[in-house]
Amino acid sequence: MHPRSDSVRRFLRRWYGTSGVSVEPAFPEFEDVPGELVEWHRAASSTGTRVVFQDHAVKPADLKRDGTGMLVFWIENQHGYYWAVDPEATDPQVFDRTNTSDTWRPTGEHLERFLLHRTVDEALAGTEVKFSALVPTEVLESGALNGFSALPFAPAVNDSPSTRWLCDGDTLVRVVPPPAGYAPPGQESWMLTVAGASGGDLQRYRAGLEPYVLERPRREERPGEPVPAPPF
Repeated sequence: MHPRSDSVRRFLRRWYGTSGVSVEPAFPEFEDVPGELVEWHRAASSTGTRVVFQDHAVKPADLKRDGTGMLVFWIENQHGYYWAVDPEATDPQVFDRTNTSDTWRPTGEHLERFLLHRTVDEALAGTEVKFSALVPTEVLESGALNGFSALPFAPAVNDSPSTRWLCDGDTLVRVVPPPAGYAPPGQESWMLTVAGASGGDLQRYRAGLEPYVLERPRREERPGEPVPAPPF
C-alpha cells in the first residue's frame, strides 16, 4: 500500500517464497540498464519460479534500445503494446506505444512503481487460487470489499481506465468493468477477481460474494480443439 524501493522483492518473497538456487541474470554489455530493472530481474530470479504469465518482461540478454534510444523492457502478450524507459534518465518514467505507432506516450508511472504494478497484476493472473464474481454496484458500495485497501496503480494502456487494484494482508483484488456479454441488462455491475498465493484460502471472501461468483466453464474437450480461457 505504501511502495518503497524493496517492495518488488518483498512482494515476490511473500507471494512465491524464495529458492535456494537462483541464476544471476546476464545483462547486455552496456552500463545504462536502470537499477530498478536490474533489481526486478534479480528478485524474480530469486523465487526460482515463473512470475509472469500474461504479458512478459524482456529477458536481460535481449534488452536493447530502439531507434529513438528508448529501452523496451516489457511487452504485451499479443505484441500489441510495448513499454520502455529512457535509460539515461535519473528517475526513469515509463512510456508506452502500440505496435502500429512509433510515438512513445508517458504512462504516468515511474519505473519502480510500474514494475511493482505489473508484478502484482501478473501474480493475480497466474495463481490458481482465485475466483471471480459479477457484483452489482450497490453491493460493492455497501461494503463487499471492507477491509481491503486501494493500491496506488494507474491503469495501463491495455486496461480499462476504471480498473482498480486492492489488497489486504494476503489477498489481491482486481475490479474491472464486466467483459462484453457478462453484464446483466439494465444493471450496473463490476467484475471482481479475488486471488491469493498458492496454498491460500479464499473461502471467507467467497462466502460473502457467493450469489455473484462466476463458475469456470466446463465442457467436453475434443482432441485438437483449443479451449478458450474464461475472461478472469
